[in-house]
Amino acid sequence: MSKRQDGVLITAPLFGVGREKPEEFPGYSCGYCQGNGYVIDPDIITECVKKSCPSCGGTGKVKAVVTIDWIPDGELKPYFKNE
Repeated sequence: MSKRQDGVLITAPLFGVGREKPEEFPGYSCGYCQGNGYVIDPDIITECVKKSCPSCGGTGKVKAVVTIDWIPDGELKPYFKNE
């Protein structure tokens, strides 16, 4: 069986630090309701009552929104410590 797989290649920006715009990856089946858009209400035992999925809101699909924040990392270089 084939499986959809997206990849993201992350490289540091050429100039400085900052925030990169959000990237969206839509069209994934909801893992909470398995793409049905509903879940069975566990509080009602006598009958099968469908509730809207709390994860996808009833659409059966979810999307990932990826935002990258670039910040300084590591120790200050020794030649900057004497200033």
